[in-house]
Amino acid sequence: MPEPWAHTELHGAIVWDPRCRRSLRRICEQLAQRPGVAFSTACGSAVRQAAHRIFEHASTTVAGLLHGHYGQTATRCQAALRPGAGEAEPALLLVAQDTTELDYSTHPATVGLGQVGRGAHHRGLFAHSALAMTATGLPLGLLHLEIWARDPAALGKREQRMQRATEAKESQKWLTGLAAIEAALPPEQPVLVIQDREADLYDLLAAPRRERTHLLIRACQPRVVAGATGQPGTVRSQTLFAAVAAAPVRGTLTVIVPRQPGQPEREAVLTLRSRAVPVPPPSYRPAPERRDPARTVTVWAIEARETDPPAGSAAIYWVLLATQPVEDGEQAGQWVRYYTRRWRIERLHFVLKSGLRVERLQIDDATSLQHALALCYVVAWRLLWLTESAREAPDAPAASLLEASEQAVLVASEGQPIRTRQQAVRAIARLGGFPGGRAGVEPGVKSLWLGLARLEAMTLGWKLAQHAKLTTIQD
Repeated sequence: MPEPWAHTELHGAIVWDPRCRRSLRRICEQLAQRPGVAFSTACGSAVRQAAHRIFEHASTTVAGLLHGHYGQTATRCQAALRPGAGEAEPALLLVAQDTTELDYSTHPATVGLGQVGRGAHHRGLFAHSALAMTATGLPLGLLHLEIWARDPAALGKREQRMQRATEAKESQKWLTGLAAIEAALPPEQPVLVIQDREADLYDLLAAPRRERTHLLIRACQPRVVAGATGQPGTVRSQTLFAAVAAAPVRGTLTVIVPRQPGQPEREAVLTLRSRAVPVPPPSYRPAPERRDPARTVTVWAIEARETDPPAGSAAIYWVLLATQPVEDGEQAGQWVRYYTRRWRIERLHFVLKSGLRVERLQIDDATSLQHALALCYVVAWRLLWLTESAREAPDAPAASLLEASEQAVLVASEGQPIRTRQQAVRAIARLGGFPGGRAGVEPGVKSLWLGLARLEAMTLGWKLAQHAKLTTIQD
């Protein structure tokens, strides 16, 4: 990989000594060149020692390490979405928020971990991130990352958690992420923040937002809303899901369902309904708050239901909550398409866990582990970007991705010129086992990271051969 990308992403890192940035850059370069290899092996002795000094330093923070990356992400957002000719404002930016568990149960020596999963013996961390994307799903980078260990004192006390204010609960992460997203972007940037069911919270829907910031959340809570009975002057209460199921059909939409374990990628035809629904405060809130009309938030509910799934496949059924009006089939279809972009952040987690194998990091304390994970997030984004950018801009020059030596190795391996970004990515993926040759089929991120590992080894051999040849000539 060319050096400038890591230099660009880490140049703005907040560290106690500017020389640390050089080490951070080398860590990311080594991890990107050798995904799937153990951290110590990928970095080498000298870089590994520098990494531990940085990760263990009292002034190091996740936010500080990623400060430059956040800034570069915001810059990419503005460049990718700037208004075109005749347009009054930037294009819409999508930001997916999501949380993933990182299980370190097999690392008993690591101190400072908390419980993950359902068993008391499962120990690890949680990571909550916000990934910025174009409307087509091209990942532009992170705007927020928070990593923590769960407090053991809070386990098993669900009723007490419900009574506490949101800022005292883990669910505050959604509001913290929303604030961080807005802080990283200019006020004029239209933003749609997309979340899955865990974010179905009244406090998130009711949180103050900029005029051009909107939310899209997959509904989970069977909350009661006021629904019309059809009789003048009368209303009845019904659940959100019943209310939107009775809404008029707005149209249909065909979406691609990603590959699942044991099931191939497939198409699904969804029937779309939508209606406005009032969302009052939760029932456990004080009575004055529940009865205050000003506390009720009106959102638009969208139902996307698959009525004829293939045999052996579960039917898709989504109810989405949108903070923008959704009054016709075109609008409903667009919001559902936006929701499908949320899968990009799940691919980011896949790269982290399966590609970079972050759950195998052998680091003795949770704080240093969090700092290592922050850099791994940058590398995972880069690998994901490489995969998607070849699809978005296939004719961009290969030199934007490759060093001259890497390009020379790929040319020798392929037996033909490598001029474009698409050609480069396909050639790398073939080294990782991608069969190629199938029209319209582009490699995935797994083939890419496997190919990068082989390319790094081949490039090292090529450099050694060139050095030996030069030495022979000089002798």
